[in-house]
Amino acid sequence: MPAGPPYGNKNAEKWNFKKSVQLFHDAIALSEIKEHSNVLKTEWFKFDFIGEIAGELGTFHLIFGHLVKRFPSLQRLKNQLDSNIERNCYFNTKKGIIREATGIVNLKSNWHWTDRIDQRTKIETIKPIKIEIINTDDKFPDNEDDIDLTREKKV
Repeated sequence: MPAGPPYGNKNAEKWNFKKSVQLFHDAIALSEIKEHSNVLKTEWFKFDFIGEIAGELGTFHLIFGHLVKRFPSLQRLKNQLDSNIERNCYFNTKKGIIREATGIVNLKSNWHWTDRIDQRTKIETIKPIKIEIINTDDKFPDNEDDIDLTREKKV
């Protein structure tokens, strides 16, 4: 029996290293395309979502991650593509080409942008803080009228 997949196998892997590199170069080139409007007097990036670029290239967006797993040396190209798309989304949102809410959702969902500080802890249990109250001879006033706001030191 001959080696390799059976004749007519439509599930055989079609991506070799050379084709993968070409796909990334084509995707990066698409991510750098700008369009211009004389009416709006502005320019913007044509593509700001990886799914749009993948569709333009006749493939699906998950292929880029698959190819990096298969050929780890492509990680640099994937980083460049991701960086360009993130930039494009921000730029197009800032220029008003993408509606603000859509741009924010895209940046938060796909690029992990946040408008809050993550205050969660990676520690499973949080130890309570112990506060020790020390008895003093000073008496605290019962109301605001009893507070002396002068800087003079009483003897």
